[in-house]
Amino acid sequence: MKTSLTNISAVPSKRIYLSIIADYHLHLALCELIDNAIDNWIYNGRLQELEINLDLDYDQQTIKVKDNSGGIKEEDISLIVSPGQSRTSSSSEIIGVFGVGSKRAVVALSKQIKILSRYSNEKTLLVEIDNDWIEDEDNWDLPAYEVVNIEKNTTQIELSILREKIEESKHEDLLEYLGVTYALFLEAGGLQININEDQIEPITFENWSYPPDYEPQERTGPIKFKDRGEIQVSIIGGLTKSHRIEETSNSEYGVYFYCNDRLISRAFKGPEVGFKPPLIGKPHPSMSLARVIVKLTGMVELMPWNSSKSAIDFKHPAFREIAQHIERMLYVFASMSKNWSVGEGWDEKVFKYDKGSVVTETLSDISETVRLHVPTVTRKPKQPKYIDVIKKNNKDIAKTKPWTIGLYEAIIAVEELGKLKLEQSNRLNLLILDSTLEIAFKEFLLNVSGKRYSERRIAGFSRIDLQNEVKSNSRIKRDAWSIIDYYYNKRCDLVHKRATTQISDDELKNYRDISEYTLNKLFGLNFNR
Repeated sequence: MKTSLTNISAVPSKRIYLSIIADYHLHLALCELIDNAIDNWIYNGRLQELEINLDLDYDQQTIKVKDNSGGIKEEDISLIVSPGQSRTSSSSEIIGVFGVGSKRAVVALSKQIKILSRYSNEKTLLVEIDNDWIEDEDNWDLPAYEVVNIEKNTTQIELSILREKIEESKHEDLLEYLGVTYALFLEAGGLQININEDQIEPITFENWSYPPDYEPQERTGPIKFKDRGEIQVSIIGGLTKSHRIEETSNSEYGVYFYCNDRLISRAFKGPEVGFKPPLIGKPHPSMSLARVIVKLTGMVELMPWNSSKSAIDFKHPAFREIAQHIERMLYVFASMSKNWSVGEGWDEKVFKYDKGSVVTETLSDISETVRLHVPTVTRKPKQPKYIDVIKKNNKDIAKTKPWTIGLYEAIIAVEELGKLKLEQSNRLNLLILDSTLEIAFKEFLLNVSGKRYSERRIAGFSRIDLQNEVKSNSRIKRDAWSIIDYYYNKRCDLVHKRATTQISDDELKNYRDISEYTLNKLFGLNFNR
């Protein structure tokens, strides 16, 4: 049994406008205005080439956005400010629901807003929004004015008292951002975007290499949603012509998502697309050539983007249908990039194949129940462990000269210690190498030199005595002795002086090379990998 108490007002607070400010920055908000111009242009039948001009006055701190997308009819003017209203059917292949994004964008950018629009040869309408109106909860009426005509089929948005300072030093970043975001529209023609005096140029990412058997692969087809229609999907994977090894998060490998030709996510490297064990593994520079580009086209309500079109909604049904396809495609090319990353592998196995064509397969259905055919990953030959290689190299010597086992095992210890990434590993390895050489000199005099030395006499030798005896009985080159002396002095500084001696990676490699050379000359030990 229900007893009526009262009616609850569901009228939203105008503070809803301010609540979205934190979700936007300059780039996102400007993109919302561009999106709406493109959608309005499509809605009005693409009457002419669309030109969108953004004027950012860095001195006066104002923004003006002007487009010739067709203007807004007088009966549609409420769409500019009324939350939740839209005139465009969600079945359209657009990049937003007209009238929704612009409301959020202008309020996110500015406290003082003027919107002028003229549809065809009709009157020019003006709507003004300011903070006073937003904060007045009792008044939802917003007057529209008729003003002096602007150009027909034009909308002009003027923003002042900006919430975020616009900086000229970031102008190039904005050019690049818009060139990436709208590249597919710009390449298709019919659209021109200008910022101040600069025309935006398209920046795309289908920059492929074509190694035999691993040419870029494209799989296309529809995803059909019961009672909701369908969307078209293209998934392209491959190895790129070049790479940038920088901080992992900034590199251009990973997955790119386009929804209705607008870039939503660039070089994504999250676990949602496979960057996790045991699949592809965590992002690593060795995967820098791997790229997958996903293009989704269809009804706006079926696009898996978030509300600001700044990221993919990984819980969306459309993404879930293709998630495993993306992972499989990315796995192939991330694996091959990694397998061929050693030495000159990329130059020989990837980059020299700079011409070819994308291998395309069109499917009648590309939903998750379908298994995509992708190239088979060629496994990288398993490299034997260093310890096993060195033991095998010196197996016969160890049988006849057992005193050498500790010497080559010391070199193995240096190799393994370096992998631990200890802060003082170079200092520890310096001590190991120099002590190993000192022991080696004694073993050489006692067991190899052919001269008679008692252990007591050897024990009484200073380091200099040891080296002089070995010099006169071996074929170690003079330059090597100078290097050994240099690092012996470093070791003495480390052991006997109060100041901490530092040794660089290059210095350690140099001393290790000389140590391996010396052990080879004295005992025939082999340290080739």
